[in-house]
Amino acid sequence: MSAEAAAAPAGDPYAVPSRRKPSDGTYVVNGVRARVDAWRAQGYPNASATSRRLLSFWFADEHRSGDGQPFRFYFCQREAVETFIFLTEIEPVKGLKDLLEFAEHGMTIKPGEFRRQRLAMKMATGSGKTMAMSLCIVWSYFHALYEQDSPMTTSFLVIAPNLIVFERLKSDFGDGATFRREPLVPSEWAHDFDLVVLLQDDPSPVTARGVLFLTNIQRLYEPSTARGKNKGAPNPVEAMVGPRVNRDVDASSAARLFDSIAKRRRVMVVNDEAHHVHDEKLEWNKTIERLHDGLREHAPDDPGAGVVSQLDFSATPKDEKGNIFRHVVVDYPLAQAVGDGIVKTPIIGEVTGAEVELGDSSFQRNRQWLDVAVSRWRVFNDALTPAGKKPVLFVMCENTQAADEAGDYLHQFSEFAGDQLLVIHTNRSGEITKDDLDLARRAAREVDEPGSRIRCIVSVLMLREGWDVRNVCVIVTLRALSAANRILPEQALGRGLRRMTPPGSGFDERVVVIEHEAFRHLWSSELDGGLVVEREEADKIEAGALTIFPDEAKRRFDIVIPQLTRALARSDSALSQLHQADVRDPSRVLAVPDVQPDEYVKYRGIHLIDKGVIEEYEFDVPYAENPSGVITYYTRIVAREGGVERLSGAFATLAPLVRDYLANRVFEVRVDLQDKVVLRRLAENDAQALVVAAFAEAIRALAIIEREPTITENAFRVSDTPPFPWSRETVDGEHTVFNLTPVDSSLEARFARFLDRAPDVSAWAKLTMSSRFALEYISHVGALRYYYPDFVLRMADDSCLIIETKGQEDLDVALKDRRARRWCQDAARLAGREWAYEKVGQKVFDAYTGEDLDGLRRFIAASAGQPPS
Repeated sequence: MSAEAAAAPAGDPYAVPSRRKPSDGTYVVNGVRARVDAWRAQGYPNASATSRRLLSFWFADEHRSGDGQPFRFYFCQREAVETFIFLTEIEPVKGLKDLLEFAEHGMTIKPGEFRRQRLAMKMATGSGKTMAMSLCIVWSYFHALYEQDSPMTTSFLVIAPNLIVFERLKSDFGDGATFRREPLVPSEWAHDFDLVVLLQDDPSPVTARGVLFLTNIQRLYEPSTARGKNKGAPNPVEAMVGPRVNRDVDASSAARLFDSIAKRRRVMVVNDEAHHVHDEKLEWNKTIERLHDGLREHAPDDPGAGVVSQLDFSATPKDEKGNIFRHVVVDYPLAQAVGDGIVKTPIIGEVTGAEVELGDSSFQRNRQWLDVAVSRWRVFNDALTPAGKKPVLFVMCENTQAADEAGDYLHQFSEFAGDQLLVIHTNRSGEITKDDLDLARRAAREVDEPGSRIRCIVSVLMLREGWDVRNVCVIVTLRALSAANRILPEQALGRGLRRMTPPGSGFDERVVVIEHEAFRHLWSSELDGGLVVEREEADKIEAGALTIFPDEAKRRFDIVIPQLTRALARSDSALSQLHQADVRDPSRVLAVPDVQPDEYVKYRGIHLIDKGVIEEYEFDVPYAENPSGVITYYTRIVAREGGVERLSGAFATLAPLVRDYLANRVFEVRVDLQDKVVLRRLAENDAQALVVAAFAEAIRALAIIEREPTITENAFRVSDTPPFPWSRETVDGEHTVFNLTPVDSSLEARFARFLDRAPDVSAWAKLTMSSRFALEYISHVGALRYYYPDFVLRMADDSCLIIETKGQEDLDVALKDRRARRWCQDAARLAGREWAYEKVGQKVFDAYTGEDLDGLRRFIAASAGQPPS
């Protein structure tokens, strides 16, 4: 694939954006966003110690998932929890009226409306709303646990609108899985994180410090009395997704569940797919208000009892008239999610020449469009199956008859025969058995699993929230996307937007929606956030990826990389190792003032017109006279900036070190801390900055401990890299184990070709995220991060090299270089084979005219005035 033909890389979904398109149609997002952006840029001033530690752990450190893949939180997830913290801790919002301060245009509020905190997070489908929920839950838990007079809680109620969404949430929250699997809780706080997850109306253990209740909304109130008409045969759609949230449902709830929740005194409510709560008259909202009152009744001695916060998460937080919720404070639209590469790029497949056929059902009339969808699915299937991906075709029909007919028609194709196709609705008699219902739910959960055989899903209604199927690549809608059907274009797209691979994997994923004349006008306008969906002739749309895989015929070019245990890790007892010698001298020392400070400040009031003196006073200057107060003040600041304020015994350990540092190292000479002149000088901002910087640097350095690595039995072979899809430039190489070499830049492409020609290189390989080879290092801000080298080589003399190609350099490059050299030294010592590291800068490589790698290394060393490493 040529560089010209390769797709441009997507935006960075993890980085703080330098600028963004203003939020359109919301009331307060732009005002809130400006304040939160400034707060973040200034380093979170006035944030509690709990908030500062969590924000640093989540977003300054880098993490790895259990399978070795790099893990970072999306910026949209970061912004959601930052906004929640800001509007709770910094500029508290306790009701809808408090949001008026951020409004940029008129916002009507009725008397008595929203008298507690309620915030809506508008986040595009596939952008990780569940992870954002988890961040908010963890912050509330530790804030309530660690901060005095905290308004937050360790008890949570997560509500789903139906059983399908409930099943999805259960896979994340059930048994606290997400809190163990993801980097949500700092290791030094893990012993305090005692959160029990209860599904539906399980009994609540009274000994748990924290509880997360997970339920669908129907468990909190009784169905409408109108259901009594059909008690013998439940509505099949309601049996699958739960009863509709009606306006006329009687106010009632499951008493046992209510009592269990009410005993927690304070509860934070999290609503998923919260566009269902668009009207205060809905039973959903009434139920939450009833819960709020019940919590307050159970804890009359607690003025903060009740629903302390309600977070409403939705991709489309709009009412039935299309009006956006007034309390939306975060807006991450679909257009930005597509631009950042968090979700697939949607493409409208235009169909020309197809004609509506005669028939009684929508399937019979629109069969030709279904045939086009099948042909596109085959293209995706042929391209992605070698990479271990299983594309799914999603067919949305107008009614049960059409779904059955479409299913019968598709069953004739070998790819969709037997259990490879799933039809979700009722049977022709309109009934559904419990066994069939369980089968449908299980299939919905497992369709993305490697062992799933499902290649096509046919549905009447199910293209709604909760169907988080990552493998959907082609969607065909054999029904109109009309207001009467209450299906928005964003909702249809939403079922196929989630990626099969993580952002940054090199696969620019796409989902194709086969267009139909009946709803062409709905795709011609902008969607959420100004997204204009690309259009292309359906028969020309390709999967947009090649499969990169280890070639069995090229096994002689395999390279073995020794697996070493981690050399760096976070310490839970950093302060116990801190000594005076570990703290560097201040960047400059202070002179001791040679005059006594004034004891008084004189004041004169002068008439504005005739300039006469009206009044004169002298005020005492409240200088510190006791050094203990100054030492206490400095110690607390040092602990906070060093991120150890919450560690047990931190103050007792730091106080004597701070006292000695102030007395012996801050000034040009040793000083007496009883001297008021000295205390007055220590009250100045520059003195504080010098001391805090030195201590914070020492504490952060000790927070990361260096351990002697050992070698593990299981070495990593480059050929162990699983096949993966790639959408960008590739290079053909003879002396690499891969069929093709994926590259991210023209420099990497030219260097790969150079390696393939070099006579002293026996084998080489480009390393990618799929290789899962990473080196941990300490960044310039003291955070623990991971470095992923570019190339690994085996030379003709059997020595090996790790090589990094570099165009522009940032502040962490030297730190990465040092870590890579240390790894090579350890690998050589432990594995018995020579390993070395080399950084190849673009300017030096461009100037080199030789053919061999050894010559290039000598040229790099000569250019730098150093011997080769």
